[in-house]
Amino acid sequence: MATVKQEQYLTSVIDATTSDSNEIRLSPGSNDFDLFTINLENHNGVHRYQTIGLTILYEAVGTTKTKINGQAFTISAGNIILLQKKSEYEVEKQGKKDLLVKIELSQRLSEQFTLKKKQRFSGQEKAVIDHISKLMTTNRLLNLNCSAMSRSAQIMKKIIDEYLNQDLFVESMVLAELSILFVAALRNKDFEKAPTAAPKFAQTALEQYIDENFADVTLNEAAKHFGLNPNYFSTLVKQKTGKSFVEHVDERRMQEARNLLARPDISVKEIITRVGYNGKSFFYKKFGEYYHETPVQMRAELFRQANINLK
Repeated sequence: MATVKQEQYLTSVIDATTSDSNEIRLSPGSNDFDLFTINLENHNGVHRYQTIGLTILYEAVGTTKTKINGQAFTISAGNIILLQKKSEYEVEKQGKKDLLVKIELSQRLSEQFTLKKKQRFSGQEKAVIDHISKLMTTNRLLNLNCSAMSRSAQIMKKIIDEYLNQDLFVESMVLAELSILFVAALRNKDFEKAPTAAPKFAQTALEQYIDENFADVTLNEAAKHFGLNPNYFSTLVKQKTGKSFVEHVDERRMQEARNLLARPDISVKEIITRVGYNGKSFFYKKFGEYYHETPVQMRAELFRQANINLK
């Protein structure tokens, strides 16, 4: 589908809708496709959202004024913004010709949609990756300030085409194109830092931050995120919540461990790494203190409840 035809098609979808919903779901070419879903922003007023998983906002045509995690953004044609899960954003009423595309990644794709640590990077490449990681942690978004003619924007159009047409090997193509899209943006340094203020400390904000970073969070990083001295932050958490910062992190890790133990495709060894522990013995100790049984015992019971028999 040529670029002009794609834009005409997306416009026709909005023009033809009679729904008063905030967004319009685009149907994929195949019902089996489960990497992501695509929605178009409807032109019927101001809309507010909270992302469930990783979400990509892409301005296909025109400009859209938004407020993301409390910060104002004007998204212009070609711009791509990657939002972390549980990000809040507001879309102002759009003009008739504006096209805001929203791609919501599945959990399966979100797990793959990372630059794996085992990849080899040069010193300069690693510096870029570290910078991006800090931006994502601090702002909970990555703003790719691409132009409509940039390589990343052109690849985004191809990804939308793949979703709509569903040719052979669509999953392989989409995964490859997503990787190239963001690597091209990193190479060209098409990212910019959002204006931010240190988040105000509150228990809900703390829980959200830990929920998003529990696997590798540290006290110092969390204190920096909230703009506080580490010692003061540690005391404040204890005073406000009745639990230490480490206790909050361990509690979230244990919850995640239990969720993963219910999945037969993930080994206990992999679970230990995923939830952020370095050694088996320390993990087993923490797990026993929290659940009063071993991971193996809990997994056996979870499998029994789900009628999973691996023998």
